[in-house]
Amino acid sequence: MKRYAIILVLLTLLAVAVRAQAPKRYSVESAIRFIDMARAAEQGKMPAEADWQSLFSTQGYHAFFSIRTDWKEWQDNIRKAFILVFDPAHRAEVDSIAMSPMAADAPFENYFTVNFYQIRQRLDSIEHFLHNSDFDRLMDQAYSRARQFLPAGARSLKLPDIPLYYLAFDPESRAMGGAVFFDINQVSEDGVQGFVNTAAHELHHHYMDMIWDKRYPKDSDDPALTALVYNQMEGTADLISKPDMPVTKLGLYGPEIVKMYNDDYAASPAVLSRLDSLTCGYVSGKVSAKDFEAAAECAHFGGHTTGDYMVFLIRDQLGLQAAVDCFCDIPAFVRRYNEAAAKAGTYVFSDTFVQYIDKICKEMEGA
Repeated sequence: MKRYAIILVLLTLLAVAVRAQAPKRYSVESAIRFIDMARAAEQGKMPAEADWQSLFSTQGYHAFFSIRTDWKEWQDNIRKAFILVFDPAHRAEVDSIAMSPMAADAPFENYFTVNFYQIRQRLDSIEHFLHNSDFDRLMDQAYSRARQFLPAGARSLKLPDIPLYYLAFDPESRAMGGAVFFDINQVSEDGVQGFVNTAAHELHHHYMDMIWDKRYPKDSDDPALTALVYNQMEGTADLISKPDMPVTKLGLYGPEIVKMYNDDYAASPAVLSRLDSLTCGYVSGKVSAKDFEAAAECAHFGGHTTGDYMVFLIRDQLGLQAAVDCFCDIPAFVRRYNEAAAKAGTYVFSDTFVQYIDKICKEMEGA
């Protein structure tokens, strides 16, 4: 009996050791290095070239730049914004940029500047967030939250652990290249539940990849289908992180962009009508294949406005479950939207459009 007790203790210790050595699902290395550089700059020590190379070699930045073909522009924007914000010689210039609401025509580099400006104001709270958050627990909550917005038959799917990186760039989170990248200012400002919802939104995109591959073995680059996919992808994920439209706030973006966003959401029926018209014209031979490519552009703001309109309309008219159950079933998505639109008295897709999407999806299913 004593021998078995000793074996049990050894096995328990081994299990603990294995768990301790298992790689983490996330990395805060890039964010911490950025904060360390910011702290040094606050003390008058601006980064040397070796510091930049060290920062960009950390796990998060290295993974992000390896995906982007425009990585050089991103690195330049990070460098310029950092110097503007943390070098006292530029204080008046950066104050002018940061105090002006972010407008649609603002240079892309200004988004980095405004974000780093806020990071400078919040160094203590961000550092506390990085060093004291139980990211494993938060990510478990995010995975669970994302699964709540999947069709019932997909909720048992086991999504492989996605690499999660925390860094500082513009105030956005992104799911790309098989990973999720979080901006530390955005996620720490949103609070714990806001962070969980943002993470769940991005993880939801990865669940979509898995469900989509199972449902549609064949690929298609059809423009009308592309618009619908982006609309459903972002619209459904926004049920998690942005459930109300119109919005009153969009991160760091100013009132001009908020108004543009809300106006575009309200104009969605016209956008969907154009999608329908282009598709019917292509079917009848009145629209060329080249002109039909414009149908893919009928997912405005990457699908966030037009997609929110479609998905939220289904939710509000038919119930949340109706919006979730048709996820990754594009023909069902179109029919559910039409049912909700008819009930709400807004734009309904034509029969020709519905039949065309049915045909494209059957081809993708191999039927």
